[in-house]
Amino acid sequence: MCSLRMVRSHLRFALLLTSLVSARGQVQILHGPTEFLGRDASVKQLTASARGSLERGDLEGARSILERVLSREERNKQARLALTDVLRRMKRWRDAADQAQILVQQYPSDTEPVYLLALIAMQRGDPHTARELTGDCVARGDNRPEVYKVLALSDYLLHDKANFESKIESILRKNPRDAEAQYLLARYLFEEKRYGEALNRFHTVVAIQPDHYKAYYYSGLIYNANGDRENAQTAWMTSIGIVERKQAVYGWPFADLGRALSDAGETDQAIEWTSRGVRNDPACPKTYYEHARAIFQRRPEPEVKRALLEAIRLDPGYADAYYMLGRYYKKVGEDQAGDQILDRFRDLKAHPVPSPYGLPRQ
Repeated sequence: MCSLRMVRSHLRFALLLTSLVSARGQVQILHGPTEFLGRDASVKQLTASARGSLERGDLEGARSILERVLSREERNKQARLALTDVLRRMKRWRDAADQAQILVQQYPSDTEPVYLLALIAMQRGDPHTARELTGDCVARGDNRPEVYKVLALSDYLLHDKANFESKIESILRKNPRDAEAQYLLARYLFEEKRYGEALNRFHTVVAIQPDHYKAYYYSGLIYNANGDRENAQTAWMTSIGIVERKQAVYGWPFADLGRALSDAGETDQAIEWTSRGVRNDPACPKTYYEHARAIFQRRPEPEVKRALLEAIRLDPGYADAYYMLGRYYKKVGEDQAGDQILDRFRDLKAHPVPSPYGLPRQ
């Protein structure tokens, strides 16, 4: 099999885990009116408003309301779990951990707060602590699949691959239709360059969960590496269709589809898809890079420079973006700027900087 453009850093699997709050600890927020929440609003009204804020994606609004609930009911477990989740999603790791520690103190026999601390540790890049905490959960009888997933992922990040695979396989023996566990195993196989096995697992994922756009994306990478352009493009377009229907933010399939079209000489289509990718995921440096590359293939327009500078701003170690920017400057007659940028490119090639996104730059 042709080599793939592989993930440069270890798995960022923690970002792919199941929802932070398990069914056992899920917040029971009722639907209801969200307006006119004055000082005398009831806890029921506040929780309804928090639910509305979450459904709108207003994390700051939800945080503020949940803190109001807890100011009245300090031991409202569901509200504190929800607040921990919101803070985690806002990447306020320390604040999220503080809330989870309060839960540990209030409910010392409950493993749910310990699991939350493990998940936060994983997302902060501390697999040692995550493994210790999930190990404690298991020792106390908490055998939920999501606990085992964090434990397995911490094993992988600590280079204990045998334990990772055995734990995920154990989860799947109990529930073969656990789509997220299937996906985690597929990603592991992908990164281990066991591409045939990975593709079979990605197929299993979409058979269980047909709207799993990430599984389609990675299937497309494997097809493309095998020279199967038609199936690669079909997989990426399926992924994009799901992303746009669900209003998800995920620019990778747009970028890779655009690159494939650009390489095939279909420049106008490539630019159209990469433009959509930039609009979908303005924080993804790869979409900007592929957009610039497609345009540059046609001619050195100013948009090439703008897109490459944005890619570099988002990912300062993006060596290929520097190389193309240097070529752009040379092409438009700005030789001094081009030489400076190409010097930076050579420095990055000699001393690579890992992508902050844990995914292939190219």
